Amino acid sequence: MPRIRITGIVATANRMRRALSRPVTPAERDRLAGDVARFLRDVEAVLHEHGTTVDHLAAPSQRAYRYLAQLDFRHVPVVEQGAAGGASRRPPPESLAFRGLRPFLDRLLDNVARFVRLGQDRTGATLKVVRETAARLDHSMAGDGVTPETLKPEARELVGWFRYFAREEAFGSYVQAVQRASVIFDRLPSGSTRYRRPLLIHYRPLKALYRWRAFPDGTWVLLPTPMIRFDEATLDHLGRDILGHASSRAVVMDAMLDEPYQALAAELEAAVGTVEHSRGVTCDLAEVFERVNRQFFDGRMPRPKLVWSRTLTGRVFGHYDFVRDTVMVSASLDRAVVPGFVIEHVMHHELLHKKHGVHWHGRQRYSHTPEFRADERHFGRCEEADRILREIAQGQR
Repeated sequence: MPRIRITGIVATANRMRRALSRPVTPAERDRLAGDVARFLRDVEAVLHEHGTTVDHLAAPSQRAYRYLAQLDFRHVPVVEQGAAGGASRRPPPESLAFRGLRPFLDRLLDNVARFVRLGQDRTGATLKVVRETAARLDHSMAGDGVTPETLKPEARELVGWFRYFAREEAFGSYVQAVQRASVIFDRLPSGSTRYRRPLLIHYRPLKALYRWRAFPDGTWVLLPTPMIRFDEATLDHLGRDILGHASSRAVVMDAMLDEPYQALAAELEAAVGTVEHSRGVTCDLAEVFERVNRQFFDGRMPRPKLVWSRTLTGRVFGHYDFVRDTVMVSASLDRAVVPGFVIEHVMHHELLHKKHGVHWHGRQRYSHTPEFRADERHFGRCEEADRILREIAQGQR
């Protein structure tokens, strides 16, 4: 039987996770429980109408459905209305954004890149626009009671960008970085068909190592904001990596882990306010970290940022981001049916990545060294935890 598609299951599961990861009153809990029950009945009615079952949904929808079906609202922590401090009236975490802000920034950075290519000094006029935008964002957030926690991740990064570069010295360093990258990239071999010139450099919030996009009269090259700290030699390696030179990737990644890049990344985050999402529906990653740190690292492991994934992943249950010093644990494990030691195993595994670092051979990254595997076996229930993770990946839990 072919797959059946029912829209809204994944979105509903993510909405419930966000709602239940903050204090809720008994009335809120009951309302959310009723919403889930009605939604599940609607899904089951659609499945019955088509003579099919949950197993014929797309994999992400299957995971989301099972997550909703396994929510046990009897064990959801509640607070009284007064103790919640009006939490029920606040927007849910990561629910708000500023419509049109990212395209506005892209147009602004496009103008800066073009002025640099033409040798025109428009720094003062552009800085004025950045400052006015930062002021409007601050006014809007203050007036609407918006906190960093309620902004979507991209919106937080955009606000941080405008606040940071509203300073004259910071914006001057941005313009200099565009000039520096333009000169370095222009020296690279021109025979490549990967992009056409001129190159317009943007330093902006970006999760990828880089991104490039051709347009009729040239190519946009999008780079993460902290790369404005790259020197000429590192920019040369970055440009060669874009062109496919395998040996340059390790140099670029090392520079991203170095102090100048990391310091600016921290300043950009601090400009809007650091947000950590360690508390889930059934488990707090901060508590998991403390237990694992005491038992396996003698309490000496510096705490990274701890976050649950934004989606219910099916096979990747954890990830350590070296650049952002962040441990991500899959939201698929934030369920009462998942034993606590399984989440501890995932946390232990990701902290070992933090401990052992990463090794490069060309563009290939190697993390699971023999030393890593030896340390991993110190977790006494490693094999049992892996078996349960396989069952979750196969939809058996």
